[in-house]
Amino acid sequence: MGLIPQTKCGRCDRTYSSLRSRCPYCGAHRHKKGKRATDNDNSTWKIIIGILLIVVLIAAVIVILVTSANDKGPSNDSTGDSFNNSSDGVQQGGSDSSTGDSSDDSTNPDTGDSTGDSSNPGTDSTGDSSDVPVPVIATGITVHKGNSRTEATDFVLHVGDNYSVTAVVTPSNATSIPTWSCDKPDALTIIPDETGMKATLTVTGTGTVNVTVTVDSLDYTFIVRCRK
Repeated sequence: MGLIPQTKCGRCDRTYSSLRSRCPYCGAHRHKKGKRATDNDNSTWKIIIGILLIVVLIAAVIVILVTSANDKGPSNDSTGDSFNNSSDGVQQGGSDSSTGDSSDDSTNPDTGDSTGDSSNPGTDSTGDSSDVPVPVIATGITVHKGNSRTEATDFVLHVGDNYSVTAVVTPSNATSIPTWSCDKPDALTIIPDETGMKATLTVTGTGTVNVTVTVDSLDYTFIVRCRK
């Protein structure tokens, strides 16, 4: 039903809008003192609508209060948190700055001193090591007779003979000095020169002598048969 009052026709007993001057059903004129048929119904709907409006208003007020309370709560918390964070940041910044100052005061002088002290000896040691030649390890060794290219393996000498032999080391720039030895020094005497590359064999007795030349970890052995 609508909010417009209804009236009841006195002739056909039907209801129609009170805004009409005649009954739309039978055409009878509406009397000014005619009875309104829907007064009770309209008042009921008015009461219901009023109650609904009050409920809506109350709900709107509650929603507004809750929303405003929520808005104020986080803002206060965020403000407090930001204040605390800012104060913490200031304290941390102060501690960091103090730490930075102490680290600068303690680190820079020590670093400068240690760097200066260690760099100079390092430079000196580097200069000294550059003057020392790098050792070259021998990879091969043989013995030649005299100054010839004939390899000494097994030959005969007589008592009183002085015979020259030469050690040939590979590579030629090996830094180790060859050493000479024999198993019968009473029959053969070996006298190397200053470089150790050449040696003079002097026969002082008889017998078969094994002569060995050693350089680094390499050995070369040849036989000298000493006779009268």
